[in-house]
Amino acid sequence: MDRDPDHPIIDRPWEYSIAELRYHSGLDGSEPFVDLVLQREAVVRRLRFWSPQQFQIEKGCFPHPTYGMQILDVSGRRLDRLRVWVSDFEGTDGAITFWARDVVDLDKLEAS
Repeated sequence: MDRDPDHPIIDRPWEYSIAELRYHSGLDGSEPFVDLVLQREAVVRRLRFWSPQQFQIEKGCFPHPTYGMQILDVSGRRLDRLRVWVSDFEGTDGAITFWARDVVDLDKLEAS
């Protein structure tokens, strides 16, 4: 199988630190999501990942560093309702990994 491409939502996510993480479980009947606020110097990106599955934070340096964080477009795999994979290509201690239905940029979403 060919390598999954980087998702176009953010360029070089491994250069960012995790400034905030929020997990909404959807117990109120809404769709579950994970919000990640990523920061690199003065640049802040707010991403929402819809319907996360197999969410895991490994033991280690969480939330710093995120040296190997990658956000991949796995839509080519044709998995049922999963098009995004957040993982770590360096096996960094404290990595966040999970699958998601989709990801959106919250700043662009709120501006429209």
